[in-house]
Amino acid sequence: MKNIGLLPANTSNEIDFEKSTIENFVALNKVCGGRRKPVPLSTFESSFVCLSEPDLVAVFWRDDDLKALLREYVKGQFNTDTPSKSDIEVWLSGKEPGHLITKLLTDIGSLEEEKPKKSRRFKVSKMSLSEMQGHIQDIRDDDFDFDSYEKRGYVPFGSIRTDGFLLQLLAFKMNELNAVKYRRLPKEKLGKLKPRITSTVGGTDYFLTEVRNVVKTKQDVVDLWKCEPQDIKILGVDLGQACVVGASALLPTSQSSDPAAGPKFYNLAVKQKAVYQPTFKHRRWLERRKAQLVDGSQSISDIESSLPPLRGNEGSIQEYVKRLQEVEEHLESFYNSSNVIKKHRWNARRARDEEFRRVADSLLRMVGGSVGRKRADEDRVVIAIGLGQFSSKARLSSLHETFQSYFVKLVSTGDGFKHARSL
Repeated sequence: MKNIGLLPANTSNEIDFEKSTIENFVALNKVCGGRRKPVPLSTFESSFVCLSEPDLVAVFWRDDDLKALLREYVKGQFNTDTPSKSDIEVWLSGKEPGHLITKLLTDIGSLEEEKPKKSRRFKVSKMSLSEMQGHIQDIRDDDFDFDSYEKRGYVPFGSIRTDGFLLQLLAFKMNELNAVKYRRLPKEKLGKLKPRITSTVGGTDYFLTEVRNVVKTKQDVVDLWKCEPQDIKILGVDLGQACVVGASALLPTSQSSDPAAGPKFYNLAVKQKAVYQPTFKHRRWLERRKAQLVDGSQSISDIESSLPPLRGNEGSIQEYVKRLQEVEEHLESFYNSSNVIKKHRWNARRARDEEFRRVADSLLRMVGGSVGRKRADEDRVVIAIGLGQFSSKARLSSLHETFQSYFVKLVSTGDGFKHARSL
């Protein structure tokens, strides 16, 4: 812009890495004459934080009981019964990731691969450092055979994620490196492998591609699915805002009890209002709770309504922050003094996931399947998902992308309609 005279020659248009992101944005936005303004969008609720195993040692060390528990666990590993924090951290660095977490926080994961319990969705098992090195080296080998790779499940990452209510165990996906290498293979090697449209080797998010770029002739169908086009069940799914899902299923004549009647068609529409009921219920509960008085004269609803606007002609970030500092104590106490709100939000999210599961089950039943049921080898099913993008102008956020992520992952893994593929 300096070269064509749009900016003075002495104007600073470089990113200063010693300054924060927001400071660089304000400076560069002012230089280019942009009308964008920084707006604080962080919620009042405490967010998730990640803690590694050394971080957990530091946390445990602050509490006498937890410190004693930690020393009891490493008893016999040192010449003294009272090892220091640095001694434990050095000792822990030589252990496999997840060693401390799986002993003191959760029973998920073991040195031997174990069958997941009914209450667990995935198999999690620890690996020694030498096994990890060998695993990575095998995948990096130029002669690595993708079809022979049979590792499944997850390996602890050595960290947790928590917001004070939920405790999440972070883990590696065993097939992740395999998927990354598959995506980076040169074209001459891809010809020897299964195409990405019918294989999960590249990961469950590697399917969505335009079908017209892959299937152009009847012979392409035969090569990909090893059957004639008229023998394939087709489920078309279109995602939207007013209707989260609009689906149409085409069943071949061979699946009909009366072949003379021809192919069968089934339609399904799921409105957003039906899927959004758990969210509506949580919002109503939260609004009732906000209406309660917190300091004898004002409710949380009144306090939040009194905050100055951030947008529009009267928007002012300075006034907003000034007022926020005056009421921050009340908001902090309401959102973070207990886990009641987080518990209700968690229950609402679980209820919404159950709604998604029912919708997905209804979709799969249209082509003779169901959630959790393995597809028969002779049963050929193609699931086509519309990839059109749009923006939502309603006050409710659209659920189409959330459901798309849920459904694609479901039908692409062992938890859904086995081996159904998305286009």
